[in-house]
Amino acid sequence: MLSYLETAEGFIQLAQMKFDESYANWEILPNGVQLRMMDIGVLEVRVPDALVSKPANNAIVISCGIHGNETAPIEIVSRQISQIVTGVITPRVNILYLLGNPESMKISKRFVDINMNRLFQQAYLSYERTPENQYELDRAASLEGYVTDFFENNAEGTKTHLDLHTAIKPSFHKTFAIRPFGQGTIADDSKKLLIALGIEAVLQHNKESTTFSYFSSETFKAEAYTLELGKVKPFGENNPEDFKLAIECLDVLIQHQSIADTDTCKLVEYKVVAEIMRNSEDFKFYVDEKVENFTAFPQGYLIAEDFNYNYRVAFEEESVVFPNIQVPVGQRVAVMVTKVNDESKLVRSL
Repeated sequence: MLSYLETAEGFIQLAQMKFDESYANWEILPNGVQLRMMDIGVLEVRVPDALVSKPANNAIVISCGIHGNETAPIEIVSRQISQIVTGVITPRVNILYLLGNPESMKISKRFVDINMNRLFQQAYLSYERTPENQYELDRAASLEGYVTDFFENNAEGTKTHLDLHTAIKPSFHKTFAIRPFGQGTIADDSKKLLIALGIEAVLQHNKESTTFSYFSSETFKAEAYTLELGKVKPFGENNPEDFKLAIECLDVLIQHQSIADTDTCKLVEYKVVAEIMRNSEDFKFYVDEKVENFTAFPQGYLIAEDFNYNYRVAFEEESVVFPNIQVPVGQRVAVMVTKVNDESKLVRSL
């Protein structure tokens, strides 16, 4: 059953497989680690009591491929799974690996019909089902179910969810993390983890959302992040050296080894101060879509106008993240952020 996982392409090959119910049976490796595949792209790793790190029985969800064209995280996770299967790495925490959107991966596109990272926290229930969107609605519901079962079966100890992505656009910060709303102040240990993963900046969201990481954070109080690890590239074009820190840190994490001590001030912290929404076809956006994520604009700069509002930069400086004018009415065009320690410089100028 596990032979297809013994190469670096193992998890990638999951997207091409026809699921067989027999895959859901636990397989025991020579070191006692158990694995089972519950669905295409859904692999659980269970560690025997003799290998569990004490005092906590930690549980980690590592997801990738929520957007099918974000290939580097899929390759990173494939490599790690193959090393577990071949005994190169012996995990000491229980892990749930999730390949989010295999169908979009097959066609090398971000999604088939709907952006899956807008479907969690039961947002899939708000859509009218069609033949085109049925797959992603069902898949999001299934992924929530797998995470729910996993965390409920690992109720003791800490819970972590790392949702791995790569960005479409270039970015002033080449790597960054998005921390869901409601988690409070970031602990130093979490900052050290992000720095060890190669993350340059963290963006604290300001409200509830429907992302995968928010689901785990809100429902299970997991330490959860959406991680943007670099630039979108096709399979085979990712340079592992560009992701060296993330690869090494994920290996350390699942073996429950100590994260390197580092100066937490290296991590630049941002806070979301506004979302720019497209409310009508008359919407106007005064930011070039080609600008890098975290491009800064001065106070008073007119960012956007619509029939019912205009948005000017309110802080001394605000940066734009995820600008995308090619969204339907009712969806987000961009996020405006400011550095956390710049919040005192607010002068409203709307």
